[in-house]
Amino acid sequence: MKKLWMVATIFLISFTLMGCGTREATNDTVNDNTVNETTNDNVETESNMGGDESLLELADEAADKVVELDEVDSATVIITNNNAYVGAVLENETEDMDQIQAKIKEQVEATNANVNNVYVSVNPDFVERMTDYGNKIDEGKPVAGLFEEFNETVQRIFPEAS
Repeated sequence: MKKLWMVATIFLISFTLMGCGTREATNDTVNDNTVNETTNDNVETESNMGGDESLLELADEAADKVVELDEVDSATVIITNNNAYVGAVLENETEDMDQIQAKIKEQVEATNANVNNVYVSVNPDFVERMTDYGNKIDEGKPVAGLFEEFNETVQRIFPEAS
């Protein structure tokens, strides 16, 4: 009986330590779906939008090309999983949004051949959030939960993207 008790105790201790060891290994890489390592222009994260590990990339070149359009005053472009998300402020209100969106998509695709989909919004709330995300990425700040928040935002604005 004493031997059985020792074996059960050793098994429980071993099982507990294995669980702790696994948690430590993943803490170095992913913590709450956000990798703690950042660089100047991107945030590495675990994605819920396809792919195991993704990158939020601030696409300044694409944004500059979009702003070259006469209809666009300012723009922020963030690329992840070969999808580009554009928050744009237009010079003037227009009823021909389809044509402007097509021009914006063309400019983004011209700067990055790996982009499969371009999602454009002129919604002021989305533009403000995109600008904020872009600033955080550009500053290279470690931002816990940024990718999760970004996912929620784009899924709300572009439900067809998920």
